[in-house]
Amino acid sequence: MADQRLAGKVALVTGASSGNGRAIALRYAAEGAAVVCADIEPLPIQGSWEDPVPTHEEIERLGGRAAWAPCDVTDGAQVAAAVAQAVEVYGGLDIAVANAGISPKAHPLRDEPWEDYKRVQSVNVDGAWWTCREASRAMVDQGRGGSIVTLASIAGITGVQTGNHYNMSKGAVVQLTRTLAIELAPHMITVNAICPGWVRTAMTRDMWDEPDRLADLERRTPMARLGEVEDIAGAAFFLASDDARWLTGAILPVDGGYSAL
Repeated sequence: MADQRLAGKVALVTGASSGNGRAIALRYAAEGAAVVCADIEPLPIQGSWEDPVPTHEEIERLGGRAAWAPCDVTDGAQVAAAVAQAVEVYGGLDIAVANAGISPKAHPLRDEPWEDYKRVQSVNVDGAWWTCREASRAMVDQGRGGSIVTLASIAGITGVQTGNHYNMSKGAVVQLTRTLAIELAPHMITVNAICPGWVRTAMTRDMWDEPDRLADLERRTPMARLGEVEDIAGAAFFLASDDARWLTGAILPVDGGYSAL
């Protein structure tokens, strides 16, 4: 099914139980990587249409190598433990994907609940910080380079109305990516961000489950369709592959042309 171009690599994917994270973990495993699937719960989130089988079990069923790591990315100790699990079980860490994120209901700033704002920053910003910090420590220590992929959003590079809390958090991920790319370049560790557009996941379901809203989203996207999780997984595979070995600090929109308007 794949060319096994990640054979011998070890990957950690946060938020791997559902959506983009699940698709990325499955793609990496199909390409031969051993994958640590880190998430709060092993099952896809409630409301997901995905097969209710934990990602690591699905990878094993398909003949790959995977393990689940219980991980709340707002807790640095849990992130460090997930990285340590990759090193101890599979012998190192070559790829880390800071994917875990949340997107509560959008409000005008004057009505945005403080609790929502703080929770979004804790998961989307602190979680990315912890993941990048612990992964980069492991990669520098082992001295064989590596790839870090962050999941930002078109909300981090455009004025799309998905909430001030969310847009601010994804803008922070973009800047973390650029800064860390420069810092880690001497260690041959690449750091790049994927900025998904409107992708069909359980987290965005309320935006596309209604025919009128779906039609509006498709109308505003030049390629006239929503993204699928496999579109994001394909970009994540490229960024982790040797084809991207001289690509770092890139902020890559995968959005059907939305951000080009």
